Amino acid sequence: MEKHPFDWVLFSIIAVVLGIWVFTNYGIIHEKHLAEATLTEKSHKDNGYFITVDDQKLKVKDTSTWMVLKPGENYEVSYEWYGNSHPYIVEINQAHDDDGVGGGH
Repeated sequence: MEKHPFDWVLFSIIAVVLGIWVFTNYGIIHEKHLAEATLTEKSHKDNGYFITVDDQKLKVKDTSTWMVLKPGENYEVSYEWYGNSHPYIVEINQAHDDDGVGGGH
């Protein structure tokens, strides 16, 4: 049986699209910054410490930082995620304050 060139072209297009999708979802770290974000909820589970800021649930990697944060306060928050990972805080600071509460790489 002979293969048509159309089969190879279709296979190539599918492979390129799939490769681009994998790279953009798992190869790129996405980052977002929120200014004047209100912390509405803090929670602790077996898999870590979490806060809810502007309806976004974020993981806090540092326990000490999680303990200092207060619900109802406004913060400037930078967070990252990649692929299907849970968004985690990179930096958090009280709004309109130059002294950092914690975070960083």
